[in-house]
Amino acid sequence: MDIVTSSAAASNTGSAQSIAQARQAVAQHFLAIDKPHLARIVLDGQGDDFDEVQLAVSVLAKQAGTIARYQDALHQYADHGFWDDALPGGPLALHDAGEMARNVLAGRTAFFHGD
Repeated sequence: MDIVTSSAAASNTGSAQSIAQARQAVAQHFLAIDKPHLARIVLDGQGDDFDEVQLAVSVLAKQAGTIARYQDALHQYADHGFWDDALPGGPLALHDAGEMARNVLAGRTAFFHGD
């Protein structure tokens, strides 16, 4: 899944994707516990206020945020300029020394500064 975070439209697409995924997961749950009528309500988009759907949306949104932070850091590390020895003061990678990765793994943004 490609998570894009740079625009409101992308955010809305991510939200729409999350709700669709949440509906699918909750509908499968309802089918598994022999409640096909509830599964149909959820799949038809009429059960978005169900606690199960709200929980699934919340979990998916949290995962999407985590993935977006990971992708941001990976894009930075993958950029050739990050490793460019010709930069004054040396490559940015030398100064970073893994700080972006530590930030992201701790649930912060790649360029988090606790100043």
